[in-house]
Amino acid sequence: MSEGSAAEKHREQPEQPEQQEQAGAAGENAGIEGVLPTELIEQLSAWFRQTLVAGAELANLFRLELQLTLGDARRLAVVGLAIVPMLFLSWVSLSVLVSWLAYDYSGSVTVGLATFALLQLLVLGYLVGQAMRFKRQLGFRRTKAHAKRIMQGAKGETPTTD
Repeated sequence: MSEGSAAEKHREQPEQPEQQEQAGAAGENAGIEGVLPTELIEQLSAWFRQTLVAGAELANLFRLELQLTLGDARRLAVVGLAIVPMLFLSWVSLSVLVSWLAYDYSGSVTVGLATFALLQLLVLGYLVGQAMRFKRQLGFRRTKAHAKRIMQGAKGETPTTD
C-alpha cells in the first residue's frame, strides 16, 4: 500500500501545481474582470465628461471671442470709412500746396494749374500700374502649377519645375 499510495501521490503531485495555477489564474481573472471593467468604465466616463466640459468651455470662449471680433470689425469699418475722405482731402490739400508754391515761384497761374494736374496724373499713373501688376498676379498661378505637376506625376511624366 505504501508503494501504491506513493505512486499515486507521485502522479497526483505534478497535476496539482498545474491545477492550482489554473485555478489561481481563473480566480485572478475573475477578480480582474469583475473590478477592472467597472474602474475602467468609471475612468473613461469621467474622462469623457471632462472632455465634454472642456469642449463646451472652448465653444463658449470661441463664441464670445467671435462677438468681440465682430464688434471690432464694425468699428474698424467705420474708421476705414472716415479715413477714405480724410486721405482724399489730405491729398488734395498737399497738391494745392505744391501748386501754390509753383505759382508763387513762377508767378504764373498756368504753371500752378499744370503742377496740380501733373501731380494728379502722376499718382493716377502709379495707381494704374499697381492695379495692372496686381491683376497679373491674380489667378492662383502657384496652385495651377502645383496641380499641373501632380497631374504630370500621375500620368508618369517627369514633372516640370517652374
